[in-house]
Amino acid sequence: MITSIILAIALVITCTVLYCVKNPNSIANLTSAKTYAKIPKAKAGDNADNVAKTLENNGFRTKIIDEFGAEKQGNFLRYANVKPGSKVSTKTVVKILRSKGPGVPAKGVVGASLDNAKKIVKSMGVPVKLHHVPSTDAADGKIVASSPMPGNAVGKDGVINIAVGEKCDGVPVDVFGLDKDKAKDMLSSKPFSVDLRPKFSSAKYFGKIVGAYPALGTKGNPKAVTLYYGVDVSKTKDVVTEPMDYSDQTIYLVNHSGSFIGKWCTKSGDCINLLPRLMGGVSELDTEEKDIKELIPADIADKNGRIPDKDKRDNINLRGVLTLTSAGQDPADRAVFDKNVPNTKYMRNHLISGDTGAIELYAGGGIVQCGSDDILLASYGSACVNGKYVDFIGDSEKLDEITHDPGKDVGLYYTMQDFMVVVPVGAKFDKLINSGYFVGKPTDKPDLKRPFILRRNPKLYKETRKNLPAGGGNWVNPFIPSEKGRAVPFSPAPDDSNAYYLVEEPFDWSAIPGESL
Repeated sequence: MITSIILAIALVITCTVLYCVKNPNSIANLTSAKTYAKIPKAKAGDNADNVAKTLENNGFRTKIIDEFGAEKQGNFLRYANVKPGSKVSTKTVVKILRSKGPGVPAKGVVGASLDNAKKIVKSMGVPVKLHHVPSTDAADGKIVASSPMPGNAVGKDGVINIAVGEKCDGVPVDVFGLDKDKAKDMLSSKPFSVDLRPKFSSAKYFGKIVGAYPALGTKGNPKAVTLYYGVDVSKTKDVVTEPMDYSDQTIYLVNHSGSFIGKWCTKSGDCINLLPRLMGGVSELDTEEKDIKELIPADIADKNGRIPDKDKRDNINLRGVLTLTSAGQDPADRAVFDKNVPNTKYMRNHLISGDTGAIELYAGGGIVQCGSDDILLASYGSACVNGKYVDFIGDSEKLDEITHDPGKDVGLYYTMQDFMVVVPVGAKFDKLINSGYFVGKPTDKPDLKRPFILRRNPKLYKETRKNLPAGGGNWVNPFIPSEKGRAVPFSPAPDDSNAYYLVEEPFDWSAIPGESL
């Protein structure tokens, strides 16, 4: 029986061999059926994962590569190494390009010629705007910046901006992201002085240029340019202070707010755009960064980034103006607290005098309200009488009358005004939270790898006004830090959703005219 089975198997094998010898094409056909298959047709817009499954069902292995494109995220763009309908060995790993949606590729745009970059960005299927900006000679005619930044998807505005460099007067854009010393050397031949100052940034920009004053891309002839380079919390005092000799001691004046200029946005797209407070006919080209001590949020400024120099009483307008300290006559009033220098007591409860690394930026420090008017605390010549503003400057009789009026100082009050906390990378944020500075604690902590701003929301407070007692007494403003204590607890509690993260781009694209491509 066994012998019969063996003979039968041998007969089958012998016949198969004889058939194949007489029909050699049958071997190729048999092999082809097992190792070759047709690449299925797929069109742009199909689901890329479904295309991959179809290939795998046909015996192929696949590799999905994500790439920016005009199709919506997750859709098929094209095959990278095969053609639809072609017969390919099933040993081939078929590469599928899957769309990440429109964006600017990490390579091929910035640094490329305008013609080459234009082809790439226009293939994304979204509006493209071209801007002409000053650059160094080496970048003339090349793309020096993009928004979104290289490697990022298009934002909510649905627009791609690209900037081409040109040789003209102004602040070159292409120093962005360069080593600070190299960037300064590159500008050494320019007809303006160049200074370096630290600015809070994310880790990837530590020691590199993250901005300038006047802003990168500004055209014209500035007399001086300050290049900002990225730093973390360890340089907080360098960012906002400068040393000063004071009574045989050194104090650190808190008066540099220029490094906070720029756009800060939440992840949902709500933004704070901080601008320098400029007065009169002075422009950014006429101003040195070291002289910027006051900022304004763009939401209170006109289209030129200004607020009125004077209020309705012809006094200096401070409504909404952000500073790092309250007003004071003595320089030490505006210095980091030092227990060995008594006059620095006014800053003892400011965050800058602590060790968390956070900094407060606020309005209303130098004014008190009377009716609908502001009165400067450090001024002379006006008073509040029974809730009405009275001007007595140059009138000694009126001054004497006011001095003896029982209604003097009746009706004064403080109001809660704009208040922000700047948190750099490396700040002791948990310590700040646990100190009771905020109302509540975060449910989703902000990204501590990026500098951010927290903005107080007056709508979350029951009381946003404090009436002051007549004749003096407790005139402490509870809405800002003072020598008596901190400001009222900050609300809302810090969270990833309400943190305004620094937008690390070369410049504000909306400030530079562009043309549609």
